[in-house]
Amino acid sequence: MTAAPVALLIANALVAVSYLLFVFGDPGENVFCGSPSAAGYADCVDQMTLFAIASLIPAMLALILMVAAFITPGLRERPGLRAQTLGYSLIAWVIAGSTFVLGGLPSV
Repeated sequence: MTAAPVALLIANALVAVSYLLFVFGDPGENVFCGSPSAAGYADCVDQMTLFAIASLIPAMLALILMVAAFITPGLRERPGLRAQTLGYSLIAWVIAGSTFVLGGLPSV
């Protein structure tokens, strides 16, 4: 295994863990919506829940690409193609995280 796929694997793993902690952890609602006693808290939490569900689509794509880069025999034999697949996985993780963060922005 060359250095590029290893670096991309580490980057994918770090972004995946960050995404999982941020989306499924408690701090997400507190960071974006404020105190539970604040006005509009329920609406903010509902909006964040909707965007969290929407962000699961690119997150699942990223996870599938990440696993496929190491499970699929054709990708294991070609390091360049594996690195490209891991790169696409990293882009999908970034899209998933961005989608979730957009849900925390105030609605217009």
